[in-house]
Amino acid sequence: MMKNIGLLLILFSLFSCETKYNYIDTGLANGCFDGTMYDYLHSSSYDWDSTLLLVERAGLRDLFQGKQAGYEKMTFFGPTNLSILRWMIEQGYDAIQDIPVEVCRDMLLKHVVAGVHKRDDIPRGEQILGQTQGEGGEVFTNAFGTKFWIYSFRDTYHDIPDVGPVYLKIISFDSRAMIDVASTDIETDNGFVHSLDYSYTLGQL
Repeated sequence: MMKNIGLLLILFSLFSCETKYNYIDTGLANGCFDGTMYDYLHSSSYDWDSTLLLVERAGLRDLFQGKQAGYEKMTFFGPTNLSILRWMIEQGYDAIQDIPVEVCRDMLLKHVVAGVHKRDDIPRGEQILGQTQGEGGEVFTNAFGTKFWIYSFRDTYHDIPDVGPVYLKIISFDSRAMIDVASTDIETDNGFVHSLDYSYTLGQL
């Protein structure tokens, strides 16, 4: 089983390096999905199969359906299949069902923030060498109770600064990992999903 996971990881890596930030094709023309966040995770097996299994294993279906008090509307910084499979290999797990329930729950809650936070709501920011939190941006407290700093920035276009696409970057206060957000503003009935880059490994947030 572990060999199969390793092979899948290699194949994902070969076919997921399309752009600088590994843009994730959501298949949604306008970024809107007609259904809950839980329903959305069912819509793309390529990216969300393992994420959905984590949700089920953790007993967090109600949270992702918008039924949990305080999280009727929420923002999910979503780890995709590749991020989860890479972590499973590092930890020696063969299947999601082998991961303790509390570990699944804690991992997922670190990616959830109460309320709606769209890309354009995140202030511009800039990293400062050697520091976890730079200038601007915003500090979020996740549903697990830990904090991370997130900021937006505009990329260059044809060598002209600040006229290209707007991206989000996260820095974890715990791991100090710098995490790219691949796709933003996937709107569901109960909040927004921002897909984390394929280079992200579960646990870094």
